[in-house]
Amino acid sequence: MTAHRAPYGLEQFFGGYFHQDWPLEADDWQEVVDQYSASPDRTSQQLHALAAQVDELLRSFPASELATAIMDMGGFYDPRPDMTYSEWLGHVAERLRQHAADIENDSAD
Repeated sequence: MTAHRAPYGLEQFFGGYFHQDWPLEADDWQEVVDQYSASPDRTSQQLHALAAQVDELLRSFPASELATAIMDMGGFYDPRPDMTYSEWLGHVAERLRQHAADIENDSAD
Protein backbone atom coordinates (compact mmCIF):
# COMPACT_ATOMS: atom_id res chain seq x y z
CA MET A 1 0.00 0.00 0.00
CA THR A 2 1.27 3.44 -0.78
CA ALA A 3 0.72 6.43 1.42
CA HIS A 4 -1.35 7.97 -1.40
CA ARG A 5 -3.91 5.33 -2.28
CA ALA A 6 -5.44 2.67 -0.07
CA PRO A 7 -6.74 -0.60 -1.50
CA TYR A 8 -10.32 -0.39 -2.73
CA GLY A 9 -11.62 -2.88 -0.16
CA LEU A 10 -10.11 -0.92 2.70
CA GLU A 11 -11.65 2.33 1.45
CA GLN A 12 -15.02 0.60 1.07
CA PHE A 13 -14.80 -0.79 4.59
CA PHE A 14 -14.00 2.50 6.32
CA GLY A 15 -16.08 4.71 4.04
CA GLY A 16 -19.02 2.34 3.82
CA TYR A 17 -19.21 1.10 7.39
CA PHE A 18 -17.54 3.78 9.52
CA HIS A 19 -19.16 6.66 7.61
CA GLN A 20 -20.35 9.81 9.30
CA ASP A 21 -23.67 8.27 10.38
CA TRP A 22 -22.32 4.94 11.64
CA PRO A 23 -23.69 5.57 15.18
CA LEU A 24 -27.21 5.41 13.75
CA GLU A 25 -26.55 1.86 12.52
CA ALA A 26 -24.51 0.38 15.37
CA ASP A 27 -23.89 0.86 19.07
CA ASP A 28 -20.11 0.59 18.87
CA TRP A 29 -17.21 -0.21 16.54
CA GLN A 30 -17.41 -3.91 17.33
CA GLU A 31 -20.98 -4.02 16.04
CA VAL A 32 -19.89 -2.24 12.86
CA VAL A 33 -17.24 -4.92 12.21
CA ASP A 34 -19.75 -7.64 13.09
CA GLN A 35 -22.30 -6.24 10.63
CA TYR A 36 -19.69 -6.07 7.88
CA SER A 37 -18.56 -9.62 8.56
CA ALA A 38 -22.12 -10.99 8.75
CA SER A 39 -22.94 -10.25 5.11
CA PRO A 40 -24.10 -13.56 3.63
CA ASP A 41 -21.76 -13.13 0.65
CA ARG A 42 -18.69 -12.43 2.82
CA THR A 43 -16.05 -15.16 2.71
CA SER A 44 -13.32 -15.97 5.18
CA GLN A 45 -10.78 -15.15 2.46
CA GLN A 46 -12.24 -11.65 2.09
CA LEU A 47 -12.10 -11.10 5.84
CA HIS A 48 -8.50 -12.32 6.05
CA ALA A 49 -7.57 -10.08 3.12
CA LEU A 50 -9.17 -7.05 4.75
CA ALA A 51 -7.42 -7.80 8.04
CA ALA A 52 -4.11 -7.94 6.15
CA GLN A 53 -4.90 -4.57 4.55
CA VAL A 54 -5.57 -3.11 8.00
CA ASP A 55 -2.19 -4.52 9.13
CA GLU A 56 -0.56 -2.90 6.10
CA LEU A 57 -2.24 0.41 6.93
CA LEU A 58 -0.66 0.22 10.38
CA ARG A 59 2.77 -0.41 8.85
CA SER A 60 2.40 2.27 6.18
CA PHE A 61 1.55 5.27 8.31
CA PRO A 62 3.07 6.73 11.45
CA ALA A 63 0.67 6.58 14.38
CA SER A 64 0.27 10.35 14.22
CA GLU A 65 -1.14 10.10 10.66
CA LEU A 66 -3.59 7.21 11.09
CA ALA A 67 -6.56 9.43 11.95
CA THR A 68 -6.05 11.42 8.76
CA ALA A 69 -5.59 8.26 6.68
CA ILE A 70 -8.88 6.86 7.95
CA MET A 71 -10.71 10.15 7.38
CA ASP A 72 -9.29 10.25 3.84
CA MET A 73 -11.01 6.90 3.26
CA GLY A 74 -14.32 8.27 4.56
CA GLY A 75 -14.02 6.80 8.04
CA PHE A 76 -15.37 8.89 10.90
CA TYR A 77 -14.76 6.69 13.92
CA ASP A 78 -12.47 8.10 16.62
CA PRO A 79 -11.36 5.54 19.23
CA ARG A 80 -9.89 8.11 21.57
CA PRO A 81 -9.70 8.47 24.56
CA ASP A 82 -10.24 4.74 25.17
CA MET A 83 -7.44 3.67 22.84
CA THR A 84 -5.13 4.94 20.13
CA TYR A 85 -5.83 4.51 16.44
CA SER A 86 -3.04 1.94 16.30
CA GLU A 87 -4.60 -0.10 19.10
CA TRP A 88 -8.06 0.19 17.60
CA LEU A 89 -6.93 -0.91 14.14
CA GLY A 90 -5.18 -3.89 15.70
CA HIS A 91 -8.45 -4.85 17.38
CA VAL A 92 -10.37 -4.38 14.12
CA ALA A 93 -7.96 -6.70 12.28
CA GLU A 94 -8.21 -9.30 15.05
CA ARG A 95 -12.02 -9.16 15.05
CA LEU A 96 -12.06 -9.64 11.27
CA ARG A 97 -9.78 -12.66 11.66
CA GLN A 98 -12.05 -14.09 14.35
CA HIS A 99 -15.07 -13.78 12.07
CA ALA A 100 -13.06 -15.45 9.29
CA ALA A 101 -12.21 -18.31 11.63
CA ASP A 102 -15.86 -18.63 12.61
CA ILE A 103 -16.85 -18.94 8.93
CA GLU A 104 -14.14 -21.56 8.40
CA ASN A 105 -15.29 -23.52 11.46
CA ASP A 106 -18.92 -23.38 10.35
CA SER A 107 -18.05 -24.66 6.88
CA ALA A 108 -16.00 -27.53 8.39
CA ASP A 109 -19.02 -28.81 10.31
